[in-house]
Amino acid sequence: MAIKRRSRRRSSGRSGSNTSYLKLSNLALLATVIVLAAYILYPGIRSAVTGRPLGNTTAGIDTQLTPAQLAAINSAPNSYFERAGESLLNLTIPGIQESNGIYYGQDFETWISNRTILTPLIYNGKPSVIYIGAISCIYCAENRWAMALALSRFGRFGALYNGYSSIGDGDVPTLYWSADNYTTSGGATFGNSYTSNYVNFFSAEYDSPIKSGFQFPQQQNPIAYFVVRAPNQSYATAMALMNMTGAFQGTPFTFWGSVLNTGVDAVVFGIPNSTPSSTHPPLTYMSHAQILGELGAYNSTFAQEEYAAADVYVAELCPSLNNAAPACRLPAITAMEQRMGLG
Repeated sequence: MAIKRRSRRRSSGRSGSNTSYLKLSNLALLATVIVLAAYILYPGIRSAVTGRPLGNTTAGIDTQLTPAQLAAINSAPNSYFERAGESLLNLTIPGIQESNGIYYGQDFETWISNRTILTPLIYNGKPSVIYIGAISCIYCAENRWAMALALSRFGRFGALYNGYSSIGDGDVPTLYWSADNYTTSGGATFGNSYTSNYVNFFSAEYDSPIKSGFQFPQQQNPIAYFVVRAPNQSYATAMALMNMTGAFQGTPFTFWGSVLNTGVDAVVFGIPNSTPSSTHPPLTYMSHAQILGELGAYNSTFAQEEYAAADVYVAELCPSLNNAAPACRLPAITAMEQRMGLG
């Protein structure tokens, strides 16, 4: 998101002569120019000026969302999903994709191009959503916002946690499904506090030092790492399904009912008129409270894009539960299912 500069009025007393007053004015002007230049060019200086960290931070990591913040996810109105879905289908808001630091729009068909249809994993009579990611991963970080919104249409989270991608991979503020170990040299965290009458949610996250770069199991088949470490039989079955697809191309790696995704459904790192870089996209400079505030108010392009991305996941999941959830009957979701050949 673009950073807004604050203008401040300065008051100064008159000196004994016009000459000295002009000199002081010139010095003040020069100092102002220097501060503004530093503010624009150096994020660390901007942090000092605004009083909040802008990138390279782990502030509040692993703390639970407040009840009000959690409600922005759990209690998001269906009207937001419908409006965003219509905009996506009509191409009135583009997806935001990043390639080498350049952000550009994509149409709906591009968003849904990398997927495979499989037999649903039924557990306790319900189809399943499966997620395998890494806390260091910038794309996982961005995508969890849309995932959480999508899952909220079928159940609710008892808790979510403030997180980040690694400082070496964008330092993007995100949600963690559970409290993750961000100091370990390598490990896995399974599970979440999600409950639903419609679907199961199996989540697995690779943990690594948050102050390093992106890390994932370094082996020929990294998904096998999660199979052998699964905490119970249901997770072992879910991880084995993902492993048997042989389709892993990178994180996040997700399965929604019957749809296997080999990447993210949307990459929404910021608003189109921002000035991004390949190492620090606009989302880096937002706090968790700001992001949740925008999602709760539906008052920004960023929020619209996140809801649109969530709609894609909702449309993928609905057919596996015979469109039983109320969100499945939204006109935009029905139209998306048909466009994806799922309806």
